[in-house]
Amino acid sequence: MADAPKKKILVVDDTKDILLVVSRRLQSWGYEALTADSGEEALRVIERELPDLVLLDIMMPRMKGRDVCAKVKADPRTKHIPVIFLTALGLADHIKAGMDLGADDYIVKPFEPAELKERIAICLSRHGGAEPAQG
Repeated sequence: MADAPKKKILVVDDTKDILLVVSRRLQSWGYEALTADSGEEALRVIERELPDLVLLDIMMPRMKGRDVCAKVKADPRTKHIPVIFLTALGLADHIKAGMDLGADDYIVKPFEPAELKERIAICLSRHGGAEPAQG
């Protein structure tokens, strides 16, 4: 994979510490990390960069993560981009609502870095990532 371009992952969260920690972790795993601290900024970055995956917080001021996911999935240019909600909202109803919007996965904070790494790899492989999809 050394000669393949790095996968771009956009981290969207209104908490600066989470943006910093998660983006550093992604870089240490060999991904190119992009960040946005609002839903509006996330949509601009997605439009410009077309990332390979989006890690998206739900609870943000103004535009919520659910609205961002709905817009991404409604746009023919971006609907193929996998979205993983990364949020403190862990009730079954929240998870179901997120998945109903077209999210590919749902990770509840706080999370284990190893779990995040594995779920990202699975999601990318499912969507034509480094490993061919099985099935």
